[in-house]
Amino acid sequence: MGIEALNCQCCGAPLKIEDSTCECEYCGRINIIGGNAGKYINQLNKANRLRQQCEFDHAYNIYDIILSENTPSADILWSQALCEYGIEYVPDPVSSKFFPTLHRIKDISFLDSRCFREALELADDKQKEQIKKSGEEIERIQEEYLSIAANEAPYDAFICYKEKDSNSGEITEDVELAKELYNELTQNGFKVFFARETLKNKLSVDYEPYIFAALKSARAMAVIGTKAEYFTSVWVKNEWGRFLKLMETHPEKNMFFACDNPEELPRAFATKQAQILGKADAIKNLAANMIMFLKGSAPEKNTDSEYMTDQEVFDQIIKKKTKDYLFKIEKTDFKEQERNIMKEAWSMLGFAQVTKNLYTKSFHIGAICLIISELLSIDYVNPMNHRFGSSSTGMYIYSAILTIIFFAGLMGLFSSIISLNFFDFRKPNSDSEEVLLIVFAHMGTVILAALLAHLVIFSLYPFSNVIMLLVGPLAVLLVGLVRWLNPSFINNKKTCEQAGSMCKRISNLEGIAKKEFLDFAAEQLDNLKQSRDIGNNAEVKDYHYDEIKPTVRKIIEEDILSISKIDNLQLDTNKEIIKRLIITVIYSLITGFISAGNFLVIITHIEILLYN
Repeated sequence: MGIEALNCQCCGAPLKIEDSTCECEYCGRINIIGGNAGKYINQLNKANRLRQQCEFDHAYNIYDIILSENTPSADILWSQALCEYGIEYVPDPVSSKFFPTLHRIKDISFLDSRCFREALELADDKQKEQIKKSGEEIERIQEEYLSIAANEAPYDAFICYKEKDSNSGEITEDVELAKELYNELTQNGFKVFFARETLKNKLSVDYEPYIFAALKSARAMAVIGTKAEYFTSVWVKNEWGRFLKLMETHPEKNMFFACDNPEELPRAFATKQAQILGKADAIKNLAANMIMFLKGSAPEKNTDSEYMTDQEVFDQIIKKKTKDYLFKIEKTDFKEQERNIMKEAWSMLGFAQVTKNLYTKSFHIGAICLIISELLSIDYVNPMNHRFGSSSTGMYIYSAILTIIFFAGLMGLFSSIISLNFFDFRKPNSDSEEVLLIVFAHMGTVILAALLAHLVIFSLYPFSNVIMLLVGPLAVLLVGLVRWLNPSFINNKKTCEQAGSMCKRISNLEGIAKKEFLDFAAEQLDNLKQSRDIGNNAEVKDYHYDEIKPTVRKIIEEDILSISKIDNLQLDTNKEIIKRLIITVIYSLITGFISAGNFLVIITHIEILLYN
């Protein structure tokens, strides 16, 4: 496949690629290789590296970008499935082989996930076999983890914190704060998940089922961070991100967090209960609020624990306004341009269908008609039949039919060349039946001419027969081999080339969608400031676009998938060209052999006439 710098999806080692699947010579895992991987190799290596580092969300987003810019393929969707379930491949200390471990268990089976199923649909036979095998391996581990999680007693609270500083490698001060909170909650009779205590007798590769059980059962989570970067570290974000996702479907859950400066926190924490660290009894106050929540009472509000910035208020308002915007998205400039491009795309798709059908079906029809006419000629020039002479009504009708079929065959062959000069096919849903009607219409136009020419051809026998027999195989060769003079072939090639640039135009529309939405957000912000519903510290941020990004991406992905269907209609591929050459050679050999047989019969007939 010509790709040398692609790295292993499991261990990161360079691969030696020869097929759509490739075994890594370092870790022994089978990799799924996309046919177009060379186009996005740098992005793919970066995303795979991030996934190996357990940066699953970041990696998933890069795979998403690759999908938006290219035709969907099995390798990218398989990698997204791995990200979705937090699959990390770790080496076995005994065998040194790599095996999967899960960091994001879900109740939904891995084999039922959308990305896995779509990857399986797009995979070739070799890839499909490996994807099934790897998926079943992950499924077995998932079932084992779910079994462990099911036997865990439910938790009341989950404490999320950073254990070691990534730069210094030292224990963070957050550990002591988390321990203090743990003691406060457990002393009040609550079962609390605190990794340092809960997981101390377990191997790191076995943590996930216990984390999953705690996240799923806990009604409250406390996120503690003395530094802003601690909140976005891999494992801390993995825990609070999953808990936030559970809160969307479990309104009985709530999140609390403690920090030095709420302005530095991820926007996901907007409007959540806050405790400012550094204040006296900060952890005790945080514990008191969590205890009141767990007992069914609303936490007390005070200036130390309730903190909501102008930016957070605006973020919340924009989130609510997004629904109204999406309801009116059909009236946006983004959607208008998308409709115009897709209207053009459907026209191109119909044109590609017609050009391919004209190029192939008319050739088959014409060649078969010529073969039939030459087969009939053997009987026509047979001396025993021709002895009745031109006065025979039966032979006259026979020769008329033979002439009509011959001319119809020629017209069928050349339909693929002349049809596009007389008809406009730039419309969607042009199907095979329409093409056949056009070919037959062209053939019908010559029937009258053939009948008129019949008298001349019949009177010139056997010289007319010789000409017809020579024209047959030559016409098949000419139409079958000459592509650069065929409008159907040329226009099909141009249409498929335009389809590639059209995918880029569709992808570029995301920039328009983003600008329009941010302009909408800016208008809302101005109105809020003028009405004094919000202070001057709020701003329109790039992350506001994230509210509509999934919808925009879905529209673009569906459009690109539709446009990619044109690729299946390309005539200018090695497969199609070789197929055309083989068919042309077969038809030419058939017509050539039959012509040779006819010549022998004609020569025999002439010798009999001369002898008589």
